[in-house]
Amino acid sequence: MSDGIKNKNDFKELKNLKRVTQKEIAKILGISRTTVARAINGSEFIKEETKLKILELASELNYEKNYIGSSLANQKENIVHCLIADSFNEFYTSEIIRGLNTIHKEYSMYNYNVKITATEIHSPDKQIEILKNILDDADNVSGLIITPLNKDTVYKILQPYFGKINIISIGTRLSENIPHVGPNHIVQGSIVAGIVSNILRKDEKLLIIDNGDDQISSGMYLKGFLKRIRNTYIDIVGPIYCGNIEDSIHTIKEVCSKNDIKGIYINRYAQEIYDIIDKSILEGKKIVTHGMANSIKNLIKSGIISFTVMEEIFLEGYNAGKIMFEMIYKKNNSINWSVSGSKIIFLENLQD
Repeated sequence: MSDGIKNKNDFKELKNLKRVTQKEIAKILGISRTTVARAINGSEFIKEETKLKILELASELNYEKNYIGSSLANQKENIVHCLIADSFNEFYTSEIIRGLNTIHKEYSMYNYNVKITATEIHSPDKQIEILKNILDDADNVSGLIITPLNKDTVYKILQPYFGKINIISIGTRLSENIPHVGPNHIVQGSIVAGIVSNILRKDEKLLIIDNGDDQISSGMYLKGFLKRIRNTYIDIVGPIYCGNIEDSIHTIKEVCSKNDIKGIYINRYAQEIYDIIDKSILEGKKIVTHGMANSIKNLIKSGIISFTVMEEIFLEGYNAGKIMFEMIYKKNNSINWSVSGSKIIFLENLQD
């Protein structure tokens, strides 16, 4: 093999060695050791062309996967329980799980075992019950990744285990003194408002529907949105509290029949409302939302929704699992909040 090799002298010297490391392969190719590890472990975060080049060289140098971090691989099994919210949005839940499963696959040779349990978002008591059962066997638990559905109760239950079990919150922050992976929902709300302020003209009416706080994101979405939109010249109608889908549809119909509404913002149940409501009511209006699902994709394609702002959900699960690995195996507890990035999805950059 010669294509792509940056350090040919190292290649010649290593070819006769019995044991070759990832670091040595990386040096020969002029790439990072992380890239080599990802290729060997089957990661999705690497180009196919690069992966093939690495695997070809590894084979030629008689690289054996068992030598990867042998000091780590020989450790006892480390079990990490992941308690995540089973949202109404199936896309959100499946992407979090996909991220966690991906990191489990990549690090499984280190006896890193990720166990995932999803509890319905409106069943905090069920999550508490599962959490208590897990902690009954705390001596065999190395880590906990959790989307706390009842933050106060979860925090009190976990307090005796601080320093004994590695804990990361995901999606919704449990406490400032516990590592967290997730978006800044207030900033995401502000991003939506910033774009709305550029697609509506001065004094055009924007209807804001408040469907309450789901204790994860919707309350913070609205907080960020209002803080930004109130600094514009848009004529705000609301926020009008509804609390559920039926009341929201009734309110939208009534307000739109009496006012020349040019835009609508809903902090919760938006996709369900836009799926059900008479689409003629929405014609000619700028509709914005958060998140992604098949229904949101279809509403963007049909022109009902102008755009959506979504977090990088897969990476939340993946990064939470990766940070937990570093906390357990590398004793790295320096991360306080890994803030997820945001994507703005219009029709033009919508991926099928």
